[in-house]
Amino acid sequence: MARRKGIGTETVPARLLPENDDLKDLEQTAPLGLLPAPERLLLIGLTRVQQNWDGVACVIGAERSHWVQISADEAVSFQSFLTPRLAAVLAPDAARADAEAAGDSLSQPERLATQLSSADLSGDGPAILGHLIGAELAAARPYWLGQRVALIGVARWVEAYRAALAAQGVTVEGFEAGELADTGRTALRQRDGKDSA
Repeated sequence: MARRKGIGTETVPARLLPENDDLKDLEQTAPLGLLPAPERLLLIGLTRVQQNWDGVACVIGAERSHWVQISADEAVSFQSFLTPRLAAVLAPDAARADAEAAGDSLSQPERLATQLSSADLSGDGPAILGHLIGAELAAARPYWLGQRVALIGVARWVEAYRAALAAQGVTVEGFEAGELADTGRTALRQRDGKDSA
């Protein structure tokens, strides 16, 4: 779904908690990206659950994943990927990601197309999912390498990314999206003075 740049958006770097009532999408020009307001709400929730969070959050949605660098309650930069949408088309029934496939594509992302073709021909959904996640991690390496990492999404996705990152020696913290959304909404109400709790 294409969105018009500049309409109802804020440009990063930007504070996660907006100064007014309007929770806008975040955009950046290089690389071109759009972080939708619902994902921004999750990041507000994260920074309330984990005070003074400095690190990277990977928000895994239904169509895109977003790697967001956070410092001092600001989204500094982000990079987005179509991994969830591609997985929904290529491996809709995969309940888990194959760790070996993820490692192969992380170390050799240039082979992704042929690896996907082989996994598709053999009907190996977990391998397809693993290859997609591995290629994403290869491209997002500057975001997660040596960083504090939070994974936000539904359990299936969080566990798939967690396993692939653990194989690289990265410790991550996983968060359920619904809980962070509730915390983010509470933070917005408190900022507006609508909730004394």
